[in-house]
Amino acid sequence: MTEKSMVKADFVTSVVLMVMGIAILIMSIQMPTMADRNQSVYSAPGVVPGFIGAMISILSFAMLVRALKNKALVEFRAGAIPKGSLSTESTKRILITIVLCLLYAFLLGKIWFGIPTFAFIFVFILVFEYDHKKPISAQARKLLVAALIAVLTTAIVMLVFQKLFLVNLP
Repeated sequence: MTEKSMVKADFVTSVVLMVMGIAILIMSIQMPTMADRNQSVYSAPGVVPGFIGAMISILSFAMLVRALKNKALVEFRAGAIPKGSLSTESTKRILITIVLCLLYAFLLGKIWFGIPTFAFIFVFILVFEYDHKKPISAQARKLLVAALIAVLTTAIVMLVFQKLFLVNLP
């Protein structure tokens, strides 16, 4: 990636992250507090997401300022997307990741939390670790490890959110 395309990427990334950080912050403020249970304000389930949203917003604003100092808007006159960048392997990986994340977000709340979470983790690992040139029998260990990681991660996430943060998962 060239210096000019990096400046443009920083600009676009900072704007997207700032919007996302502000949205996280707003949604965390709207989460229920623990005041009705006579608990500390700091034990509310929205404290950690709110902190993360605030940090994402602050850091992305700093990246936006840096991109603007490096004349990011001037670089957009030459074109928003460098030629040939959409056919690179890294772009394909990013697009696959976005599709998997959107599919996961779409399934959340529609079916029990464990199923899309397990599927997301399992498929994500397989998409990026599976070698299509080798036979499936030679990669049985990868399948087993991916399934084990997906089961353990799903179980740990569910336990942490339901028992520690007292958040009911969909």
